[in-house]
This record gives sequence, C-alpha cells and structure tokens, in this order.
Amino acid sequence: MVKKHKQDTSLLNVEEALKLYATGKYTIQQIADLQYVSAGKMYYALRDAGCKFIHTRRKAVSPEERLHRSLANKGKIISEEQRRLISERNSCNYNGLNGYGHTKNHNRGYVLVYVPKHPRAHKDGYLMLHTVLMERKIGRYLKDDEVVHHINHNRTDNRIENLLLMKKREHMSMHMKERHAERKNHAEINHHR
Repeated sequence: MVKKHKQDTSLLNVEEALKLYATGKYTIQQIADLQYVSAGKMYYALRDAGCKFIHTRRKAVSPEERLHRSLANKGKIISEEQRRLISERNSCNYNGLNGYGHTKNHNRGYVLVYVPKHPRAHKDGYLMLHTVLMERKIGRYLKDDEVVHHINHNRTDNRIENLLLMKKREHMSMHMKERHAERKNHAEINHHR
C-alpha cells in the first residue's frame, strides 16, 4: 500500500503567494518559481488557504494585434464557388475526403464521422463512417435489422466497393462461420505438430 505524504508547506509564504495570485498578473507556476517550490506544491498551499482559482486565463491581445487580425482578410474578394465550398465545409456535413464532417478513429478500429443532425448520431455527434456512406448510396437510413459489412475486413477501408449491406442475422452468421473455420484450421495445425 502506497502512503501519501502530506506536502510540507511550512517554508512557503502563503500570504504573499495569495496576494500575488489575487493581482491576476502571476500564474501559479510563476509564484512557485519565486518561492523555489514546485507548481503542484504551490497549488495545494493556495488551495488549502482557501484560494479560488481562475481556470481560464488567456493571454491579453494588444489593440494593435486585434486590429491586425481584423484587417488580415479585409478587402479579399471571394468567388461564389469559394463561398459555397466554405459554407459546405462549415455545415458539419462535408470534409472533402468522403463528403461528410471531420473524422476521428474509434477505439475498435472504425472511422467515426461528425454528423450531429443524423438521427443515430452518438451524444458527441459522431457516427460510423461506413454507415453514413452506405445510407448515402442507398438513399435512405439503415433499418434496425441492417448492418454494413467491410468485405476485406479492414475497418478503415470505407470505399463504397468494400462495403456490403446485410441483415444483422446474416452478418452475425457469416462471422460465426468464419470464426469456426479459423478455430478448426488452428486445431488441425496444432494437431499435426
């Protein structure tokens, strides 16, 4: 069992640290550096002293920098085609790659796509890309008893020619037969050794 040691804060000048933090000019790391302690030790000392922390500190932008940023694109002429492309890209239904929103990887190897308006989208707005692409091909949402199968078993290969629409029962049966065949081959190989 690991024992947790209480931080020794007796050498810290907590009152001075509280005053510095309250000004808003110093971060916890900067105050810790002034007192030659770690940021973690300073954080716990301030917390134990009843300090309320400011979690969203942002670097102040000078008025000159703000003006420079606002003028960066001023006067640029954007064609109707560019406007349309920007509008599609920002609508969360397009990414140029597969025709839909931005993608990320699922922990089971699939690719998820951001489609928050889809009726089956998860709470975070993502859905399996292969499902969205198949629905786009057939022109309707999948039924509850339908599933999309990757023909080459590569879960990241979402080319439409690699996707097959199947009934859930057929899909499960096919995978069970494959597993059974694999086990049988594995047993035969081990038997011949």
